[in-house]
Amino acid sequence: MGDRVREALERDEPYRDLGPDYFTKPVDRQAQTRRLVAQLERLGHTVALDHAS
Repeated sequence: MGDRVREALERDEPYRDLGPDYFTKPVDRQAQTRRLVAQLERLGHTVALDHAS
């Protein structure tokens, strides 16, 4: 994050609000699923996924 701030300051970019749901809105649902499964597996869980109907 610090690098991004430094780059913005060096380029004299104006502040741009990313929105209230920037960190909660899934951009790529498959990528988010893979990240969450990997996180659970690192915590020692076995994960089996089944699509909701």
